[in-house]
Amino acid sequence: MKKIVILTGSPHHPGTSESLADSFEKGAREAGNELYRFDAGRRTSEFSLLQLQETPGTEEALEPDDIITKEVMPKLIEADVVVLVSSLYYYGINAALKAVIDRFYAYNHDLHGNNGYKDSSHGNHQAITLISGYGQESAFRSLKAYFDQLLNYMRWDRISDVLASDALNGAKLKKHQEEAYQLGKSIH
Repeated sequence: MKKIVILTGSPHHPGTSESLADSFEKGAREAGNELYRFDAGRRTSEFSLLQLQETPGTEEALEPDDIITKEVMPKLIEADVVVLVSSLYYYGINAALKAVIDRFYAYNHDLHGNNGYKDSSHGNHQAITLISGYGQESAFRSLKAYFDQLLNYMRWDRISDVLASDALNGAKLKKHQEEAYQLGKSIH
């Protein structure tokens, strides 16, 4: 059994990226995993953006006392697998998901893979990306590059990803949902 955290960014309900997350979640639950899901796009009133306080020569993160601090980050630190779910928004990531990722800043030490603690269960994350949208695959290049750079920086091992670049086509979306479901079932 793995501890899985699913972070979604879209405010659309129901939406195409949400349907990928739903399918993945169903498969992962059937495989017996422990799941926590945070739908940031529909919960933006519950958290703050990253704020930094500058002191001479350094920046310090100001830790808001909100749902990200109290609930999301503790789950994320303990996770084995992190699933990042976004639809394509102007060639990039959903703003709400980006706001949550920006909050990783204060937790970099705990979230980075291979963080130097041999006996630590923290920081040995694996990652999956689920992306939806409509257009040529080339339109997704910058979003895919963002996730590649983020996972590399965090030192998280990519398990796989699902790219539903044709999400407005119902028949093709169903195939991507099945792909996400099977991916969820494979995690254990």
